Amino acid sequence: MGPSALVARFSPAVPEAMAGRVRMEQVQAILRLTPVMMGANILIASLVSLTSIGSANALPLSVWAMIVNGYALLGLYGWFSARRRKTGKASVSARGVNRLVLQAGLLGVMWGVLPALTFRESGNANPMLVASVIAGMIGCGGFAMLTLPAAVIAYSTPMVVGSLIMLVTSHDPILQALAGLLVFCHLVVSASCLSHAHIFVERLVASDELEKQKQVVSLLLSDFEEGASDWLWEVDAHGALTYVSDRMAAAAGVDKELLIGRPMSSLCGAAEGGPSGAVAALSALFGEQKTFRDIVVSVPVAGETHWWSLAAKPVLDLDGHFIGFRGVGADITRAREDQARISRLAHYDVLTQLPNRLSFLQALGRAWTEHGQPKPEGAGGKGCAVLCLDLDHFKGVNDSLGHPIGDELLIQASARLKACVGEAGLVSRLGGDEFAVVVAPSPGHAALGELAQSIVATLSRPYDVRGHNVLIGASIGIAVAPLHADDPDGLLKNADLALYGAKGDGRGAYRFFETAMDVWAQERRALEMDLRDALAKDELKLFFQPLIGASENEITGFEALLRWQHPRRGLVAPADFVEHAEQWGLIGKIGEWVLMEACRTAATWPAHMTVAVNLSPNQFASGHLVAQVRKALKSSGLAPERLELEITEGLLLHDSARTLKQLADLKALGVKIAMDDFGTGYSSLAYLWRFPFDKIKIDRSFVAEMQDNAAIADILRTITLLGQTLNLKVTAEGVETPSQARLLADMRCDTFQGFLYGRPMPVGDIPSFLMSDLARRMRRVESDDATAEAVTGG
Repeated sequence: MGPSALVARFSPAVPEAMAGRVRMEQVQAILRLTPVMMGANILIASLVSLTSIGSANALPLSVWAMIVNGYALLGLYGWFSARRRKTGKASVSARGVNRLVLQAGLLGVMWGVLPALTFRESGNANPMLVASVIAGMIGCGGFAMLTLPAAVIAYSTPMVVGSLIMLVTSHDPILQALAGLLVFCHLVVSASCLSHAHIFVERLVASDELEKQKQVVSLLLSDFEEGASDWLWEVDAHGALTYVSDRMAAAAGVDKELLIGRPMSSLCGAAEGGPSGAVAALSALFGEQKTFRDIVVSVPVAGETHWWSLAAKPVLDLDGHFIGFRGVGADITRAREDQARISRLAHYDVLTQLPNRLSFLQALGRAWTEHGQPKPEGAGGKGCAVLCLDLDHFKGVNDSLGHPIGDELLIQASARLKACVGEAGLVSRLGGDEFAVVVAPSPGHAALGELAQSIVATLSRPYDVRGHNVLIGASIGIAVAPLHADDPDGLLKNADLALYGAKGDGRGAYRFFETAMDVWAQERRALEMDLRDALAKDELKLFFQPLIGASENEITGFEALLRWQHPRRGLVAPADFVEHAEQWGLIGKIGEWVLMEACRTAATWPAHMTVAVNLSPNQFASGHLVAQVRKALKSSGLAPERLELEITEGLLLHDSARTLKQLADLKALGVKIAMDDFGTGYSSLAYLWRFPFDKIKIDRSFVAEMQDNAAIADILRTITLLGQTLNLKVTAEGVETPSQARLLADMRCDTFQGFLYGRPMPVGDIPSFLMSDLARRMRRVESDDATAEAVTGG
């Protein structure tokens, strides 16, 4: 068996990654005792040589002693050289261990020769002495090379074999018994070395694993301290700090050394010292000796209150006795502030700082529970009330002066409203210019009426908003529980219905809820449902009113007018449902249908005739209008120049840049753009030069009054002159009498529209109307020709 096999067989199993380090520790343990081992070899070999003086084998023993001493001296030299080199190696190769085993085996062979040199003498004393020496050397070598069983076996086996040969062949029973004792000694030393070596290696492996775990834990803790916002702390069984991380000391604003030994509870603020404060809570938790988490305490830091979140587990000693807590903490001050800010944003209006709709609904729920629910007869209870209000004419301020002025106006109005209501109720902003007030308990109808009157008067006083003198008003609807509702939602709904009633009475007033208002709301809801089904049921129709050229009285086109043919309501005019369609978000689909139907119908008319279609501002807001017009033209085959799109001045007040962009895109398609109802709105001349309109239409209210009002007639002349100057066509609406037509013709209007020339008609009546107009014009031509002949003949 070779040295490598011997080492492998008598060495304990070692992880491959640790093999080099284990071999290093084994060799180092042997090298530490090398001087003792070599010194013992020299001493004992010399004594053996001295005791043999005068005997027959004195010379061989002297030579042997010199060889052993020389080998031992070489070993001391090698040990001394290794000490001086100090290479700093952390491992030893298997080859180095094999060399050490060979060296131990060679030394063992030298001592194994000793029995052969001494047992030839007569008498038992000398063999017994040598056997004792051999046994001692085996024990000495086993102790010196305890960590490397292969070296011990390689060292002791030659000595045992040499001694056994001489002892067994001596035929002396005492020496033979001594041979058995020597074998037993050898076996005990070998077994002890193997056992110790296993323990030695296991301890090394365990120590290495523990060191790795410590490094991992240290690394994790370091990463935790550096990368996390949390920090570490420890307290003893009495709650005094025994460990404070650097981050915790920084969070407390106190030197680390000053914190050690202080009770953890002493860091808390004065407000935490009460029976229900954090100091008492921490003391109780420490006394319970149980794990706790997310305990929030306030800590004064540099004159400011900070909030800490603490969590910890109890620490036990080896005997299972409680010795303190080890835990983590975090400064959650910013998180609490953010949470408070988020909570405020969730419950308060950002602009006015009034409670928002969520807060209002919560307050209404509490008021209903405490005062609004119907009480058993005789149980008392005054109920609660809701006042819904919005600002009259606020939209006009927003449109004319802009949203920043509107926002400032809302802030001032909110302050007035809150001051006016005072402690009588909770004021909330529901959204836009809509507000609500919860009054609980209700002071009675008379007091609520007085409060409403006071609010209307307060909000109607003039406002000074960034140098603008602004006048608005307020309308209020009131509902009282339990008289007007069975639940909080119903109470709010009925107050809102009362608000609609107040606005319907001319604004600047208040109304209490009445049952008839609910009936009106139900009818309005039914109208909405019917209108939503109108498109699907093909109930929407287009009527067309002719446009007449002023010069030749010829038909230049038609304006498409929407009608609703309801099976029960009959023919519903646009004024009765278009505004509702805009409120309910239906105007987009209806407007698209009108475009498609108008273009499809106009494509069947003579090529010189145009079709005019009114557009809602909501169609521009959708952003799909240009695509819808393009689609209508393409699907119908109508030439773009035959389509006129009519808009109102109010459209240009909203998001004018975006609106002008869409108008420019429509012009790029080739369609014509007309400004409808010119003169009834803000009539800003800036619109006429900011965008190249093709036509302006004079509202029918001017035409109706112009003959009785010279100022209106002058305004109409100015408008027509403006149109001529800007190269715009001018159309007059509402022409009903020949005298109106003559006067407008004198003003040089380009086109007339009104009952004088034709009422709105269904599409099926257009062919006969065109035929009648053709016949009329032919008769006029014949009459003109006859008149000319008569004049010539005369």
